[in-house]
Amino acid sequence: MRIRLEKKNRVSTDFVEIEVDKEILNVREGKLKKNGGPKWGKHCGTIENAIIEANKIKQEFLDKKYFEVKSKQIPSDFNGVYDKAKWHFRGEFPDELDIFQGYVHTGFYLTWIIENGIFDTNGDDHLSIEISKVKRKELTGAEFFEENLDGVLMDDDLTELGNEFSYYYYQKGKFLDDYSKILGTNLPTLYHIQDNWENYEKFKPILDKRFKRWEKSKKPKWWKLN
Repeated sequence: MRIRLEKKNRVSTDFVEIEVDKEILNVREGKLKKNGGPKWGKHCGTIENAIIEANKIKQEFLDKKYFEVKSKQIPSDFNGVYDKAKWHFRGEFPDELDIFQGYVHTGFYLTWIIENGIFDTNGDDHLSIEISKVKRKELTGAEFFEENLDGVLMDDDLTELGNEFSYYYYQKGKFLDDYSKILGTNLPTLYHIQDNWENYEKFKPILDKRFKRWEKSKKPKWWKLN
């Protein structure tokens, strides 16, 4: 059971995520496009008690003018893995390149995910520190991907919102097409794209655009609200 609630302010959006995992209740609050606070968990004894407690917390936030965000279910045939660097070390991967180049495309996407606050540290303090390094541009997303995720991007690494968008855009959408169009022109392969902040800044606007368009498509039109 997962519940996501949001409240739009003049310049930001607050959110709370409530999750029941068997008898454990997990709650996380934060602001969209910023890191949320760490999850806090509570052992409720039984799953029934956890659900009751989750619904109580949900109502508290509804009373504070939050609204529930209904998520689209990710199809059951998705195995939870968005990408693995090792998938790219065979086949068309150029012999002359360092295998680190297989981390770069996912690294750019991870940087954007981190900047927008939809990476889920699951309460891991070390990951929180490493995320801060990415935000300060002391560590690239590709380096973060290699050093902290072992080159595997999974659904557990993302918030619910992050998973919805990533399934739509990264897994089933136009990510690689956009990546190629923006950064891969006149290069022998996409693996030749260099991992640097200049390339990321070139790519970032299209990610922002895709997210805004996707987010807008989810919202009901004003004439359908009643």
